Amino acid sequence: MQHAPAPLPNPLLPYGPDPWAICHNGYYYYTHSTRTNLTIWKVKELADLRPDKGKVVWQAPAAGPLSANVWAPELHYLEDDTGRQCWYVYFSAADKKTPDRARMWVLENKADDPTEGTWTVKSELKTPDDKWAIDGTVTEVGGRLYLAWSGWPGDKNGQQNIYLCRLKNPWTCVGKRLLLSAPTHPWERHSHDPDTSNPRNSLKVNEAPAFLKHDDHLFLAYSASGCWTDHYAIGLLMAPLNSDLMNAESWTKLPDPVFQTSVRNHVYGPGHGCFFHTDTGQTWLLYHANPGPNKGCENERTPRLQRIHWHRNGLPNFGTPRR
Repeated sequence: MQHAPAPLPNPLLPYGPDPWAICHNGYYYYTHSTRTNLTIWKVKELADLRPDKGKVVWQAPAAGPLSANVWAPELHYLEDDTGRQCWYVYFSAADKKTPDRARMWVLENKADDPTEGTWTVKSELKTPDDKWAIDGTVTEVGGRLYLAWSGWPGDKNGQQNIYLCRLKNPWTCVGKRLLLSAPTHPWERHSHDPDTSNPRNSLKVNEAPAFLKHDDHLFLAYSASGCWTDHYAIGLLMAPLNSDLMNAESWTKLPDPVFQTSVRNHVYGPGHGCFFHTDTGQTWLLYHANPGPNKGCENERTPRLQRIHWHRNGLPNFGTPRR
C-alpha cells in the first residue's frame, strides 16, 4: 500500500515504455523497458521520478540468450520454494543472433530492498509448449500462483495471444497453457503500416496482460492491435475469484476496448499498463502512450497515470486518458 500519487501532469518521465510500479514499505519501486538492462527507481512519490535517478541493478550480457531485446520487466515480491520472501523480475529477452526467438526469464534478489543486494538469473521461465513468449506477469489467488503472458500459438510470427498457466514456484510453470484471448474483435486487429511491404501489416496482436483484483473478481487487462498504430488500446477479461481459473468457461471477455486514444487530450495508443492500490483504497493504472499521432512504438512512449473508478456493477471504469 502507498499514499495516493500527488497531483501531477502526465507524462511522469520523458521516456518509459512498458512501465511497472509496485508499492512496498512506503516506497514506489518503478521500472520500464530499456532493452539492455534492469533499471529501478526508488521514490516516495511517483512525482519524484527523474530520468537520471534510476539505478542499473542488472546488465544484459554481451552474448547469449539474454543479450538482446530485454523487454517489459516486472517487479514482484513473492515467496520462494522455502517460504522466504524474495524479489523477482519477469522479463523477456533473446539472443542477438536470433532476436526473433523471444523467451521469458526470471531474476531473483534476496535483499529486502530491490535496489540493493544482488540480482541473479534464477531461470528461464519455460512456458508450456515452449513457444515465443513476452510480457509475463503473475498473480496469487487462493494460495496459487498464476502466470499470464503474450505468445505465439505456433512457431511462426503472425498472431499473439494471451495465455495463462499455473506456477509451481515463481520460476517454474506446471500443467498446460490456457488460451484466454486471441485478437478476434475488429478493434484488436489493426496492424496497418505505411510501408505496404512491411510484414507487420499482417500481424494481429494481444499482449501486455495485467492482473487486477477487486471484490470477488479477477480482471485481466491486455493491450491489442499493433503498437505501431494509434488504434493500440486496452481490453479486459474477467473471472470470479472462486472459479477454476484454468477453465476457459470461467472467463468473460468484454467486446469493446476499455481505454483508448484521446485525440482531445493528446494521448495516442495507450497500453501496456499495470495496476496498484493506495492505502486510501484508490486504484491506479500506470501505462504508456504517445504524445501525438503516428509516433509508433519506438522512442516517444512515456509513462502516465490514470485513476481507476468503479461502476456499480463492479466493473472498472478507466475513463478517458487524462493529460
